[in-house]
Formats: sequence, structure tokens, C-alpha cells
Amino acid sequence: MKFRAGVLSVLAVCLIPLAAAGQPSFKVHKLSEGVWAAEVGSGANVGWFILGDSVVAVDTGPDAATAREILKKIAETAGKPVRFLVLTHAHGDHVGGARVFAEAGAQIVCQENAAPAVLTVMTQTGGPVAGTALPAVLTVSERLMFVGGARRVEIYWLGPAHTKGDLIVLLTQEKILFAGDLALNGRLPYMRSHDANPRGWEQVMPRLASAPIEEMVPGHGEIGPRTGIADTLAYVRRVNEVASRFIQTAVPEEFFHIELRKPENRIENVTVNEDHIANVKAVVKLETERLTKPTPTPAPMPAKTPTKAG
Repeated sequence: MKFRAGVLSVLAVCLIPLAAAGQPSFKVHKLSEGVWAAEVGSGANVGWFILGDSVVAVDTGPDAATAREILKKIAETAGKPVRFLVLTHAHGDHVGGARVFAEAGAQIVCQENAAPAVLTVMTQTGGPVAGTALPAVLTVSERLMFVGGARRVEIYWLGPAHTKGDLIVLLTQEKILFAGDLALNGRLPYMRSHDANPRGWEQVMPRLASAPIEEMVPGHGEIGPRTGIADTLAYVRRVNEVASRFIQTAVPEEFFHIELRKPENRIENVTVNEDHIANVKAVVKLETERLTKPTPTPAPMPAKTPTKAG
């Protein structure tokens, strides 16, 4: 595995004319008949596919301008209205344009733990959506399925990981996975979310790796290869191991940058840069909080009232 931080420099160079014109830069890929994805130059990857007589979109990019451009591309490629927008989680680079989709008539779908943050994003600017007091979202607890025409779509919450409300979208017949930020291609996983669960992430990834897929749309990085699943798992697992070692040996945070350069703490093909150090710091903090969190005391069982012998 080989990770890089930041946006793709090659993509930025190739799309300079479009970005210079003041428009969001992105590149559309057709993955299968009726299935597309796009690399967004300043945000997360997005996708969309035809389902019956309408379209399901996955994530929105970081802002309203990007969302409007995506809707234009959806109209050009699919030629059908967007009926559902599935949000893989509630980070701004994925949901910043949700309001635009809602105003265009899309039903917003997210994991139930992500709903409060999604609603905040959708209501923080401009007042009510489409004249209603509050936007409505459809929440998923663990699983949701769409069936339209010959297409079968499965949406899963595998457990707390990158955030406490991550969804994946699986097109079973096409064997295409929209992974959100659970799996990235050529990028360091972001482990600094306030609601991240590093141990849960490590447990979720083997289940994701077992999915029968041939192509993946990661939250960030190259669209197509599924190698990011194994790479992300290897990185998350190793960071968890290093963080546990730092906790056990009481390594001061100001020495992390030194300790991470020692052979026993290095991760293959990972540069010890600010992002990597910040990930380890965050995981140490989260794991320390988990280990020191008081265990709830079970409520005492009510005493049984003696019964008199008849």
C-alpha cells in the first residue's frame, strides 16, 4: 500500500481550466450501464445510478455550487430526476450540498446516528427547505434495500468506524461498492473524527473486504480499484497497535513524532507526516478515553416479596 495526503495533484493539473473559470472541478467516470461516479477536485467523490424511472445519488460534494454542477451532470448522463440522495456519513465534504438536492426534490437518506448532523447542515443556511419548517430525512438503522427494474441496491451500516453513522452502498449485480470514507484509495484514512471508533473500524473492514465487488468508489482517491479496502484495514490496524503501545509505555505526546520514526512503530509506505502523527494522537486519545470510561453499574434486581403458604 502507498498513501498520499491531500488532493490528487494530477487531477488538479488536468482540471485547472475548469477550476480557473470559477466552477467546481470534477471528472466523471461511467462504471457500468446506468452507473457513474465523479472525482471532485475540492471534496469527496460522489456517485449516481439509475433505479427504475429515477436516480439515486451518493453524497453531494462539499458545497452548494458543487451540488448544482453534479445535478447538471446527472441530468446529462442519466436524464432522470434524483429521487434519493444517500449520504455515507455526515462530514461536510460529503454532505455540504445536501440542501440543494433536497430543494430539487430528493429524499435524503442517512444512518440514524448521522441524522442530527445532517439536519444541522441542511438548516444552517437559508432557512427552511422547500418551504417546510424542517427538512425530513429517511434514516437507516442497519439495512435498507432498493429494487428498481433489474437493479438491486443494498445499503448497510456495519457498525461505528470512521464515524458512528457510516453507510455503504452496494450494487449487487454490477459488483460496485460506494464505500464512503470507510475505505480510501491512496489516501491516509482520517481517524480524527470526534465520533470515530478505531477499534470498530478495524472490526468492520474484514466484513467489507468479504463483499463480492469488482469496483469501488472510495470516499477519496482513485475511482475503480478495490485495493483501498485492504490498504485501509492494514493502516487502521497498525495505528491501533501503535497507539496501544504508546498508551502502555506512557509515551508523551510531544515525543510521538520521534517514536513514530522508530522501526517498531513504522508503517510500510506511510510517511511520518503531520496527518499520520495527528491520526495517532487522536487514536491514543480515543483509546485512553475508552479504557478509562467507568463501567456502568447494573441496577440491583428488585427484592422478591415473600409469598405466604396457602
